[in-house]
Amino acid sequence: MRALKIREVFIGKVEEITGESAVQQRLDGEVWLGSEGLPGDTLGRRHHPGDSDRALLHYPAEHYRHWRKRFAFNKWRPAACGENFSAFGLLEEAVCVGDLWRWGEALLEVSQPHLPDYCLAQRWNLPELPRLLQDSGRCGWYYRVLRPGPVSVEAPLTLVQRHYPQLSVAQLLRWFVHQPLERSALRQMQGCAALAGDWRRIAGRRLDSGELEDWQMRLYGRSGAGAEVCHA
Repeated sequence: MRALKIREVFIGKVEEITGESAVQQRLDGEVWLGSEGLPGDTLGRRHHPGDSDRALLHYPAEHYRHWRKRFAFNKWRPAACGENFSAFGLLEEAVCVGDLWRWGEALLEVSQPHLPDYCLAQRWNLPELPRLLQDSGRCGWYYRVLRPGPVSVEAPLTLVQRHYPQLSVAQLLRWFVHQPLERSALRQMQGCAALAGDWRRIAGRRLDSGELEDWQMRLYGRSGAGAEVCHA
């Protein structure tokens, strides 16, 4: 099975002074990976408390080449998008929801694409950044932890099994963002047991209503009047 070398592992901290600013700290040595993620990763738990579908965030390191060209004045570096994994060699097109990956003695499952939010815009003082990530598909993805265990940066990510080869992260992002009311796509999303519950519920609401939820709160920190906010 395919193995991916991890360059760096990070945990997200919230600065005590402001309670808001995100600081990514590099993690060294062996640690215990639990069902809610890495020890000390308080940033992820602050934004999504108790959400086991978002235990770990993987963002392809290749994407930073694009952002360095687009915003050359920013110091783009690993963990700039809040990810836990920094690695080359794996993009959204090559990852499918439901993929099982072994990391150390832990077992991970790809649960959903990552949808960027306004916190990233605040971090880089780029109000347009979340929308640019979303529209370009350079978003990354989340894992849930099916089997906790000891892990380390020296241990590779190894693909164990693939259940939904037709549901790549890239395809799901295209459907969710660019074909949001395509009924056949929504039915596939709704029927995928490995896809996070939030995504399946949104697919069901779109099927029932024929309408798209409001993205303003997630992308810009404000909501359109009377519209439902998308928390995917």
